[in-house]
Amino acid sequence: MYKVLVERTLDMPRKKVFDILVDFGGLDKLLPDMVGSIAVTGNGIGAMRTVVMKDGGKVIERLDVAHDNSVFAYTITYNDVLPLENYCAVVTLADDGNKTIARWGSNWDAKGVPDAEVVTMLNGLYSTLLDGLHKLA
Repeated sequence: MYKVLVERTLDMPRKKVFDILVDFGGLDKLLPDMVGSIAVTGNGIGAMRTVVMKDGGKVIERLDVAHDNSVFAYTITYNDVLPLENYCAVVTLADDGNKTIARWGSNWDAKGVPDAEVVTMLNGLYSTLLDGLHKLA
């Protein structure tokens, strides 16, 4: 059970969606209007991604799971811009013919704002990320 879960059917094969997600330094392709710069340290599980937003905020994420072209998970290890902490997200991918059902979910603790505000923010973010994946199809 996730606090936030967004589901979308994408018009591309699951392997292609997965490959885009595990390109840990490619987040700017999905969020071009938000991301200023990205630096990745390491490869594969344990890789760290430092994202500097165009507004100057910084988020550092760790790749925790990349399995079987179907599960991708990451945690935020540092964050000075989002009103949350203890954040962990999981993206699951399932085949739907030649398309992919993508589910982006997360759990977290709100920090300084009501849970409902974080839910609204993350629903919008995940929708934007999934739209970005769709545009890369």
